[in-house]
Amino acid sequence: MDLAVGVGIGLLLGLMGPFGSFFNDNPPLRIAYWVGTISSGMVFFGIVTRLAAAGAHRLGAPDWAVVPPVILLGSAVQGLPLRVVAIAIWPQIEQAVPPLEWYGQCVAITTPIVLAYYFLRLRTHTRTLTPAREGLVPVAAPAADPGAVLYLRMEDHYVRIRTEHGSRLEMGPLARVTSGLSGIEGLQVHRSWWVARRAIVGVEKDGRNLRLKLVDGETAPVSRASVAKLRAAGWLAEENPA
Repeated sequence: MDLAVGVGIGLLLGLMGPFGSFFNDNPPLRIAYWVGTISSGMVFFGIVTRLAAAGAHRLGAPDWAVVPPVILLGSAVQGLPLRVVAIAIWPQIEQAVPPLEWYGQCVAITTPIVLAYYFLRLRTHTRTLTPAREGLVPVAAPAADPGAVLYLRMEDHYVRIRTEHGSRLEMGPLARVTSGLSGIEGLQVHRSWWVARRAIVGVEKDGRNLRLKLVDGETAPVSRASVAKLRAAGWLAEENPA
């Protein structure tokens, strides 16, 4: 859908000819240039914005903080090859449009693309998957039957919820998702893993490292800080070398 929007915008800009491009050659070539420029920009900035937002989430920074650097740095990264292409098509651009002015044009085009992607895609998606910060909003249970949960595992800024019936992803920190598991005997065994006791079928020991063998064939790492906690709970009574 985003790519189709990019093609539509590129077609419109090709007909309008902004930044003096209206006087560059014939309309078909001008339209092809703008369609390629905007379409590649939609793909490039869509990927970069998502990756930057995920990095901000991991660092505990607000996702909006990535917008300015994505615009400023991304414009430089994409603007350089686009300038090379444009000069190859229209050599007069090299003298008519200095590099700094070219960069300013790239920022002017990039800004609405990144803002639109942030508010219409990333921000909307995040709000539908995370609870509101204001008011009393109940936290959704990790599954229709919380008792069926076997383990939770962090995957980037999502939590994979593995149950007896399959698995699904939930956006948010592990602590928020585990808050819906009251009444289940389970522990967080690693910064990225929470395991229900009934999901454990054995323990692997490799030197000082421990891993829990789970019913579905997966193994969950046990952090050194959690070893004493698991031993106190009686979970590691049957430690076996791998």
